[in-house]
Amino acid sequence: MAAIRKRSWIAGTALLTLLLAACSKDAATPPPERATPAAAPTETPAPPPSETLPVPGTTEPSPSPAPEPPPPTEPSVVPKPTSVEPALDSMHAAKQGAKMSVPVDLRYQFESDPVLDQPVVLHLAAVPRVAGTRLNVSIKAVEGLQVASAPLQIQKAAATSAYRQQLSVTRLASGPENLRVLVTMDLPEGKAFGYYTIPLSSGKTAQKQHSVKQR
Repeated sequence: MAAIRKRSWIAGTALLTLLLAACSKDAATPPPERATPAAAPTETPAPPPSETLPVPGTTEPSPSPAPEPPPPTEPSVVPKPTSVEPALDSMHAAKQGAKMSVPVDLRYQFESDPVLDQPVVLHLAAVPRVAGTRLNVSIKAVEGLQVASAPLQIQKAAATSAYRQQLSVTRLASGPENLRVLVTMDLPEGKAFGYYTIPLSSGKTAQKQHSVKQR
């Protein structure tokens, strides 16, 4: 019985020794340290932009170009035609040539006295005495004379009807003293033509005299 107690005591002592050794080992081992999270790198703030950024969804209007200055206005060398036509009976009758085959009376009138190197408006009126086709009135081109107008062209010309035209005429120093006007018209028997002469002098005398008579 004593032997059994001795063995029990030895076993208890050994167990207690093991427990103490285990506890001392656990006390000597330090607990694992927790990993400290690395500090996030500090971002350097970007410098503010020098210009204001546009708001998303909006379009900044582009600057409109500066208006170009208007070109310099040059003085017109052609006088503006007037809408008032002179009365037919106040106009001069152009002188007919010796060889005339076209049955047309040509009348004319200047708006002012023709002056050298200055344009003047000339009124023309072609009056057929019979009906015809392709009536054409044109100024003969000569040196020293400037005419700013297209020829008068009438496809069907009725008798006694006045076909009018306004044109600008400039006589230079080397120009002629008279205008030569060619008139042509197709007739049933063939093509007729004739030249008319208009002096480069004032044609307003007849109009002034006509106005005086009316007073």
